Amino acid sequence: MKAARGPAGAHPRAAAIWTGSLYYLLFFLCAGAYFPFLYVYFADLGLKGKQIGLLSTLAPLMTLLVSTPVAVFADKTRRRVRVAQVGLACTALTVLLLRFPLDFVWIVPLMLGLAIFSTPSSSVAEGLVARMAQRRHLNFGAMRLWGSLGYAVSALGFGALWEHLGLKAMFLVSALLHLPLILVIGRLEEGPAHSPRRRVPARYLLRDWGLALLLTATFLAGISNSLAMTFSGVYARWLGGGDVLVGGMIAVSAVAELPTMYFSGHVARRITYPGATVLSYVVMAAAFVGFALISTPVLLPGLAVIKGLGYGIWIPVTMRMLTGRTADEWASTAQSLLTLCLFGAAPLLAGPIGGLLHDAVSPAAVFWLAAGSLGLACPVLIAAGGWMKAQAGEREMRPEGAD
Repeated sequence: MKAARGPAGAHPRAAAIWTGSLYYLLFFLCAGAYFPFLYVYFADLGLKGKQIGLLSTLAPLMTLLVSTPVAVFADKTRRRVRVAQVGLACTALTVLLLRFPLDFVWIVPLMLGLAIFSTPSSSVAEGLVARMAQRRHLNFGAMRLWGSLGYAVSALGFGALWEHLGLKAMFLVSALLHLPLILVIGRLEEGPAHSPRRRVPARYLLRDWGLALLLTATFLAGISNSLAMTFSGVYARWLGGGDVLVGGMIAVSAVAELPTMYFSGHVARRITYPGATVLSYVVMAAAFVGFALISTPVLLPGLAVIKGLGYGIWIPVTMRMLTGRTADEWASTAQSLLTLCLFGAAPLLAGPIGGLLHDAVSPAAVFWLAAGSLGLACPVLIAAGGWMKAQAGEREMRPEGAD
């Protein structure tokens, strides 16, 4: 794909909105078709709990080690679109190959390959979408909400389908679903070229204290999110809920994200982007306090809705703060740093600590930790907003856009 060089080569606003929306819809349709069922499949193969636990650490570990170097390469060479397409093509092939091995020794290298290919390529692609939204003054939340909708529909629909066809069918279907996604990524904008004299060195990302504080707050909030993703279903079972309740929690939480994602920009413009992010932390923390206090599983879907409302503000507003803070030529690198905090470092820390609390104290203690982590993130995010305002003014705090 050729990079857009000006108005004549750029996508119209409507086409850009549809491209970004379709990317998120297809990406999360792919993810929902296999990811919620992957470790269930491994358990059915007879893998032990320790083996499954080891496999679950590969994705966050590779996010730490691989995501940022791949993004730096994509930014330096201005081949972000191609890097994302090749990475997702390799992801599709790896997913397809996972249907064949039955032994742990063969599953490990394939899961390692899946971790290496999937996260860096998706973070590069997401950086392209977020930067396109900022450049064209688009509602990023309105595009991102299609991902939440796609994941909810995919997890429920494919879950019912795999119940009839067997879990092995998910690998072929998921691999095929990657093909239209790869084509859509080819329509994303590479971004404007910058002469060597005008390029902002990547080291300035590391010197920006406002960005560093934003990433720290995202890491703390990511711990909370990782705990919820890992232990919500386990907690529902512990309280006496069944599989329908577990699936329903995922669905209602994803649906609850849709309105707040759409209006996240409006909220942020009224109370500032840092203020909207703190609000999202408070809403999610309130949901997790509710999780910790209840004694019946009937209340879990309602609390999952509250958590989804907060999540719907958190993700798009954080993305817009990130893109508004970093130079266009380092879009993928900045996105990879966010991904590293959210899906790399946070899960690696949250998983073991959450497991210890679950076994040594109680399952409810996991959600007290989730709420506490968000509580710690609030003052860090407030400090990030203050630093951004002091250094760059209100224009940097409120990224341009007609959200």
